[in-house]
Amino acid sequence: MTSAGTSPVTPSRREATTKGAVKPTPDGSLQSLRPVESIRPLKILLITPKGKKEEESSQKALFSMAVGVIVSITPPQHQIELADELFDDPINYTGDYDLVGITTRSLNANRAYEIADEFRRHGKTVVLGGVHVSFNYEEALEHADCVVSGEAENLWAKVIQDVADGNLQRRYDSKDFPPVNEVPEIDYERIFRASKRGKVDARKSIPIYMTRGCPFVCSFCVTPNFTGRLYRIQSPEAIRRQVLEAKRVWFRESRYGNTPWFMFTDENLGVNKQSMWETMEELAKLNIRFSSFISLKFLDDAKTVDLLVKAGCAMALVGFESINQETLKAYNKGRINTAADYARIIESCRKSGLPIQCNFLVNPAIDTYEDMDATMKFVVENALVMPIYSILTPYPGTQLYKDYKAKGLIVDEDWDKYTANNLVVRCDRYDPYDYQIKYLEHFLGMFTWKAIVRRVLLNKNKLITTVTSLLFRRNLEEQLENCKKGVRRPVAQDNLPPPSVANESVETVVEAH
Repeated sequence: MTSAGTSPVTPSRREATTKGAVKPTPDGSLQSLRPVESIRPLKILLITPKGKKEEESSQKALFSMAVGVIVSITPPQHQIELADELFDDPINYTGDYDLVGITTRSLNANRAYEIADEFRRHGKTVVLGGVHVSFNYEEALEHADCVVSGEAENLWAKVIQDVADGNLQRRYDSKDFPPVNEVPEIDYERIFRASKRGKVDARKSIPIYMTRGCPFVCSFCVTPNFTGRLYRIQSPEAIRRQVLEAKRVWFRESRYGNTPWFMFTDENLGVNKQSMWETMEELAKLNIRFSSFISLKFLDDAKTVDLLVKAGCAMALVGFESINQETLKAYNKGRINTAADYARIIESCRKSGLPIQCNFLVNPAIDTYEDMDATMKFVVENALVMPIYSILTPYPGTQLYKDYKAKGLIVDEDWDKYTANNLVVRCDRYDPYDYQIKYLEHFLGMFTWKAIVRRVLLNKNKLITTVTSLLFRRNLEEQLENCKKGVRRPVAQDNLPPPSVANESVETVVEAH
């Protein structure tokens, strides 16, 4: 789930398309909201499930930003409790909750459904929201009283009112409400009170965001169809307020330092350069460290990199995706990334004091074992920190999913496997099981002892780089061992069309982008 305002909903004339959804009245306006204070207080439980195959992460934030936004925009008379399974929080199925809200991603959808089913068996009202159910609402409705689709800022107040009135609808779609033109500030104090976490030291990251949305349309990314292409930016003053509040509420100094760590959850921080410059200048006054996803083009600018470093950016995550320009074009990313510039930009950023974290994709329709070798060598030679290497996974809501689904290229829709580390698409040129093993071997090859030492020596933040590298190595060793034992075996594909026919379908999909 994502968020909500407290003022009356502005009229909208877009018709709902699903039976049971909130629909406009005959005159084309939505049923108006009553004043917030007139709604009876509710006891609300918000849950972040952990996927059954979800790996432990060294980048785990203190709370889901989707849940954080919901907490921040819920009117103050309502009591909120958080349960986050990523931190092993217990779930009280017998609690006297008026509303149980569960956020979903594809990799935790099955677990979310289990939790929802159990609460409904106890007679509780369950609302499912988040990216996954927004695009799989009919599937989700089998497990919930209500599904929220899309951004929730302008519909959450309506959901709460309807729960309080005993008039909850089966679906609330953001398309039937005014667009979210401004995003809310995060209420860190209220989240702290609702959470089971205590204050944290510099080793744990506090989530925050400056922007929402991304104007680009990468085929594998869900952002264009969920948060949308409208790029909304918070002011430097708003960011300053939130950082100071988060530091006061959540952070404690320790032997690990007196500087808190923030994780910016923006889909793409580097779109509006001037606005980001202004925000970085403000952050430079606040004594923080942070990491963020940033467009490569944004980093090909000396002033920008200098401002990032001075502001406390300790690591920039860049979605390189591939070192092959033709492959980038297949992902609709050829205009954003230029593979020939990668090494130059990485080295330039490193010299300026900004380590680059990377994200690469491996696609069985395109990438050979030789391509995997080349990617692994590139990562090691360029000493990229905390490399993330993912098997192409068509997530519901992406253009890639629509195309692969239409062409019959998705062979497994067990959502537990949608961690980006499992082969769920057709693999024709190689045995799928062998391809899965080769992928993990190449991923682990980015964390050999030699590669780790080189990474630590050439980059700043040596402690973080060392710790994260060791955690990645251990996790990947376990994954590879499980795969070789058959625990992580992909779905057999013996019943697929002959390779010549299958490859023709793959080429059609790739050329479509």
